[in-house]
Amino acid sequence: MRFTKPLLLFACVAAVLALTLAPTASASPGATTAVSGGWSWANTSWTEKALPGGSILATGDEIGTWTGGFSGCSYDDFAMQLMPPFTYDSKPPEYGPAWGTLKATFTGAVAGRSGTMTMFFTIYEPANDPVMVGTRVILRGTGELARAGGSGTWESSGVGNSATYSGMVRWK
Repeated sequence: MRFTKPLLLFACVAAVLALTLAPTASASPGATTAVSGGWSWANTSWTEKALPGGSILATGDEIGTWTGGFSGCSYDDFAMQLMPPFTYDSKPPEYGPAWGTLKATFTGAVAGRSGTMTMFFTIYEPANDPVMVGTRVILRGTGELARAGGSGTWESSGVGNSATYSGMVRWK
């Protein structure tokens, strides 16, 4: 089943409204909350541009769904540099390493508090290995997430568009 961007955004808004009506928990300044869970995404665009030296710049955006410590949806945009070789048709396929960044604008709840927050991700994918890994940092938030900060790690499953994440939220 192919999801359209409007359908995914509608589902995200419905989830956020449900979370907003849930009771909230309090967190005092300086408190930390351990978070972990799942993150999956559906690409809504992907563009590739050849760069000097044979590498490729891939850019795009996606709609993310978060479960566990972060419960909600996100709009993500990314940029990755893919290094040669690019022999995807060979058995097994061969490709070089890739790295990049992603910005996620999350809407939902963390530890019972709702709002939005912006997170910055690093991305690394080794050569010939579909498992991506990286770090994430909470840059800023709004609503009840205005005092959220913190960081953590993430790792993709290597199959499909899903990952697990873990880390800490620090309440400022």
